[in-house]
Amino acid sequence: MDTISIRNLRVATHIGVTEEERSEPQWVLVSVDLQTDLRPAAKSDDLEDTVNYHWATNEIAAIVRSSKCQLLEYLAGKIASQMSRIERVDGVTVEVAKESPPVEEDVGGIVVRIERT
Repeated sequence: MDTISIRNLRVATHIGVTEEERSEPQWVLVSVDLQTDLRPAAKSDDLEDTVNYHWATNEIAAIVRSSKCQLLEYLAGKIASQMSRIERVDGVTVEVAKESPPVEEDVGGIVVRIERT
């Protein structure tokens, strides 16, 4: 299976369990792998024969911006569900990371990864 990857899409959103955490927008990084058969597009050089990653990127950003969820898991699930509906997509992997998670230790981020086939 072939893959189209969208890496480190940085979008601000309100997310978190506590009101304090949700009071200001936070940056999340989203990476998505769309499993698809790229042979038709590789042969035809025609956008109609592939997954339009421009559209997918805009759709992911819109989902993140409009979300008012508490959990990264929920947000990742919403993205995976929407991307799974795209024609030609046979599977999807979504990673959502908080750049500044509310933990006491010094971490580079917290990442949730969801795979759907």
